[in-house]
Amino acid sequence: MSLYIIAFDCGMKYNIVRHLVHPLCVRLTVVPYHYDLAANPEHVDYDGIFVSNGPGDPVLCAPTVASLAWAIAQMPRKPIFGVCLGNQLLALAAGGIAYKMPYGNRGHNQPCIDMATTKCYMTAQNHGYTVTCDGAPASM
Repeated sequence: MSLYIIAFDCGMKYNIVRHLVHPLCVRLTVVPYHYDLAANPEHVDYDGIFVSNGPGDPVLCAPTVASLAWAIAQMPRKPIFGVCLGNQLLALAAGGIAYKMPYGNRGHNQPCIDMATTKCYMTAQNHGYTVTCDGAPASM
């Protein structure tokens, strides 16, 4: 039995698709960023949602935010995960606020610590926007 994931393509790199499908054997449906989950009942049996990375201001992706907000409101809740822009869109769907950073977070060799293991990873980063949960509900 494979998991069925819906992937919102907000500028997704093929390598992400490749790593989800093999070796994880995920059954993946890639939909455009403006896809309306609520209006397409053929995809209601998904096991999770993935929201890809991509360029630009997350505030301009209102259709994606609306679909994610709809998915968050569904019961039982199903996993939703995103990277870069996808994470920012999830924050907006949960009631957060996005804003442009004055200088951004750019460059390679940016250290990130895994808080569960305290292991440090060196990463490449290119972010111009960030989110705050000041507007998010306390239960999120």
